[in-house]
Amino acid sequence: MTPPSERLFNRNFTIMIGGQCVALLGSALYSVVLILYLKQMTGSATVLGIVELLAFLPWVVMGPLAGTFVDRANRRSVILWSYFVRSALMLALFFVTVNGAAGLTTLGPFPVAVYAVFVVTACMGIIDSVFNAALNSIIPVVLPKEKVQKGNSLFQGAGGVLAMAGNALGGIFFTVLGGALAFLVNGVSYLCAALWTGFMSLTDARPGKKTSFSCAEFAAETKEGFRFIWGNRGLRDQTIVYTLSNLFFPMVMLALPFLVEDVMRLKGSYYGYLMSMLTLSSIIAYFVFGALKTSNRQNYAVICVLFFIEAAIFLFISFARNTVIVFALFSILSGCMAISRLINTSLKQKVIPDKLRGRVFGTLDSINGALAPLSFAVGGVVIDLLNKNLFILFFVIFAVYTVLAVVFVLSRSIRHFYLDSDAGVDH
Repeated sequence: MTPPSERLFNRNFTIMIGGQCVALLGSALYSVVLILYLKQMTGSATVLGIVELLAFLPWVVMGPLAGTFVDRANRRSVILWSYFVRSALMLALFFVTVNGAAGLTTLGPFPVAVYAVFVVTACMGIIDSVFNAALNSIIPVVLPKEKVQKGNSLFQGAGGVLAMAGNALGGIFFTVLGGALAFLVNGVSYLCAALWTGFMSLTDARPGKKTSFSCAEFAAETKEGFRFIWGNRGLRDQTIVYTLSNLFFPMVMLALPFLVEDVMRLKGSYYGYLMSMLTLSSIIAYFVFGALKTSNRQNYAVICVLFFIEAAIFLFISFARNTVIVFALFSILSGCMAISRLINTSLKQKVIPDKLRGRVFGTLDSINGALAPLSFAVGGVVIDLLNKNLFILFFVIFAVYTVLAVVFVLSRSIRHFYLDSDAGVDH
């Protein structure tokens, strides 16, 4: 009989994924309602852009610092208090928006409630950067090594399902009940997640964990995350290749509305259908691949094949105009990328030492996150310069992906990074 600590659904993992599911449903509902609320209150696209920036910027700036904090702290406590603080922020926003929803109280061009959204969004971004570093760091602690990939597949798949549910319900919720009540629901969901997480029983003892604090020590420990990535040649080279490939994906997402409406001459509603299919295909990929039994060698082979498949899909999309074919190609692309993320995240969680895991994941989040605004900005300019000629854009991405795939496959350091431990992974 398998000991409870060796099971996938052991006590700590079950509690952790349950709390996260409750929080994710509330936050998915909130994300949709927030956009509609701000549009109703201000009618300004600039305000929406500011909110997106405030939510995103802390991930870039705070990633390495958040990771260092997580490596110093008790990770169960970090997750618990992250839920509590986000609950308090949402409840505070609820009270402000209830009082200012009619727009009677103003500060400058907008109601006070809008400025409250700015503050809360920035604070939530900071908390999220800490929370995600803790979550990535703790999964290999609550699960045996051979169950990590399966655990990640459940986390990411469940997150996708709840995101779809929240997105579907968000518009209806806002129309019927308004924005303020959604903030209350999100606050209560975080509170429930915090109370549920309190039942975790985890001894978070790491060798060399610091309890004292000095700015010099904190800065030195933060640098260790960068040094680990740079010193591990396989991780460094893998990060460079995937960072370059990820640089182009925001451009693809930016191009999708133009592809649907201007190139394929479809109604705007088809863009929504396409986005739903992308989410659904990634969910299916998470669950299906997570159910398989694979070794590190097999995972490496899958990653290599997927890289070339993704490149080929961009080539086919360059020429395809049939709605079914285009939607099918993008769905396959989304599924391929989901499997790649699952394999790569799980591998890093197992390879990175426990005492450095928070710093390294925080730094990697910061590196990847920093390029997204650049990609969106450059992508928008490129699409306009091409006069919406997306054939050229997708063909260039195909060429770049092909080069990166060849580099990835031929790199000995990357191969060794994936194959250092070839023990079977029992899902």
